[in-house]
Amino acid sequence: MAKTIVGLYDDRVTAHRVVEDLEERGFGDEHLRYASYEKGKRSDYEVDAEKNTTPDALTGYGVPQDESEFYAEAVRRGGALVIARVHDQDAETAADIMARHNPVPFGERHEAYKKEGFTGYTETEPYDQDEIVEERERYADRAQARFKEIEEQLKIGKREVVRGGVRVHKYVDTDMVEETLRLRDEEIHVDRERVDRKLTPEEADAAFREDEIELVERDEEAVVSKEARVTGEVAVGKEVREREETVGGEVRSTRVEVEETGGTQTTGAVKWVDVEPDFRTHYEGTFKGENDYAYYEPAYRYGYEMANDKRYRELDFGRAEGDIRKGYVHRHDEGLWDETKDAVRHAYNSVRRAF
Repeated sequence: MAKTIVGLYDDRVTAHRVVEDLEERGFGDEHLRYASYEKGKRSDYEVDAEKNTTPDALTGYGVPQDESEFYAEAVRRGGALVIARVHDQDAETAADIMARHNPVPFGERHEAYKKEGFTGYTETEPYDQDEIVEERERYADRAQARFKEIEEQLKIGKREVVRGGVRVHKYVDTDMVEETLRLRDEEIHVDRERVDRKLTPEEADAAFREDEIELVERDEEAVVSKEARVTGEVAVGKEVREREETVGGEVRSTRVEVEETGGTQTTGAVKWVDVEPDFRTHYEGTFKGENDYAYYEPAYRYGYEMANDKRYRELDFGRAEGDIRKGYVHRHDEGLWDETKDAVRHAYNSVRRAF
């Protein structure tokens, strides 16, 4: 089953490179369509924009109906459209290639059109070159994003933590204690026995004197009493010690780095509309007859951006050329630098003179 992958770009040159990258990955004649009203280097996959970028034509290529009118209008305003019809298993690869070249965000640009009064595509004349430049400049000024630089701060303090403890209970235990004692019991016995014996006079006198004898029986009994005595002590307390401990942790922070990746955003004091006529004049005298102006416009724009960059304002082209070339090659390709270096240099020097 096939899928339709669509990429919209603000300029023809970028779209042309997208097609070349797709071709290198094996997407051939039956896969690619490429359309733009701008004039410039042609591609084998290019189709006539007037006939092939109407809403009906785009729907026939597989573009959803609700998107086709927007894309038709974007091409009319100077955009370049790349359409790839690929198998399901190749869809992700094709989409990644298109995404690397910074396509126009569909939702964001569509909303911008609607705020300007766009309600649907109407067949009117496509933009001329001046209108295209003005359109790109207008949307380049909106292409801004804000990123927050954030850092974490480590706050160190202390808190009380219960690590453990003791709980003391006092119980009353009852034991039986026994001990054997020897006790004494007394018992009085009275024995009578008959005796027949003669008393002497002295005994007789003593015997008839009144007398009384009392005997008391005494017994021993066991007596039990209890006495509380301290046999041991358990002391419970706690000792407080202070210790030093070094603690730390990892903290994160975000750092925003800006890398030039393409587009037409400018941040300098010199505006593109003020210097672009000079670039056209330079083109007429230097490159005319080789390729049209649209082919060299990205080079002029790149030199313009670099001159507006604060890092290079104090450097002439000779001193800054190494960095400028590196960025240009990263954004475009090695061979294009040799063809368009004069355009980059002219734009760079013109903008520096305008400060």
